[in-house]
Amino acid sequence: MRARSIASKLRSPDLRQTKSDILIANYIERNLAELPFETAKSIAQNVGVSQMTVGRYLRRLGYDGLEELKREMRHGASRTAWQVKGKFDRLRQDVRDGRLLAELIQQQIDDLGHMYEITVSRQWQQAVDVLVNAEEVFVAAYQNVRGVAQYFASQLSYARPKVQFVDGLNGTYVELLDGSGKDRCLFLCDVRRFASKAKPLAEQARAAGVKVILVSDDACVWAHEVSDIPIIMPGARGPLWDGAATMVALLDLMISNVVVELGDNVNARVDRLTRLQDVFGDFED
Repeated sequence: MRARSIASKLRSPDLRQTKSDILIANYIERNLAELPFETAKSIAQNVGVSQMTVGRYLRRLGYDGLEELKREMRHGASRTAWQVKGKFDRLRQDVRDGRLLAELIQQQIDDLGHMYEITVSRQWQQAVDVLVNAEEVFVAAYQNVRGVAQYFASQLSYARPKVQFVDGLNGTYVELLDGSGKDRCLFLCDVRRFASKAKPLAEQARAAGVKVILVSDDACVWAHEVSDIPIIMPGARGPLWDGAATMVALLDLMISNVVVELGDNVNARVDRLTRLQDVFGDFED
């Protein structure tokens, strides 16, 4: 309960006034479980602001410093990073020994640990409701998350009709923005380093009456400005390159939730698609 209370404060508009506010708030919220291992300096370095800026933000949050916030978290903790035991001991030791893959695995475990909090949020349920009830769903993404979003669109099309991945190669996104249908939805995925087209596409979609679901990371400072439903994941912190494990897990859970909501309608659709696959012979018996 203590963690949820702090997370609620971090989402307050009064504490998200500037770009630095948003970056710090997103980072702390997504890393509450790892807070015992953080310092004001490490937060500042990960976010890209000064240590003094982090200190000022914590005071506005109601704490004299990070240690006071840690004390409050400890008093309210039941199963957190303060109580890592058992089978994680070897992993922790390997991380301390500087083994690169251990560090990457630990990061993925930490990031996936945030998934539950995302899936019980108000924004998550709103996104599921829109994906179930929209007349048409358009999916867009760029660069290194494009393939993940295409997979999402393909899987979602098994659960419901009128799902389309839009690549923008026609230069207009007219299929999405022509205003010819009601109850349209744009499911947009973008993470740092952000694509130049992502924000304008979201803005134009909303202007055209299309509901926008934006899946992004905690480095995105414009998520709430351009989307109806922002879903914010932990940002990439890997020493090599940005991994896709967290986004893949999130999108798989989203599809599963949509399937549950649709119920028996999904079975009828899958049976119909399976019959068509047999007709055209694209799959082995």
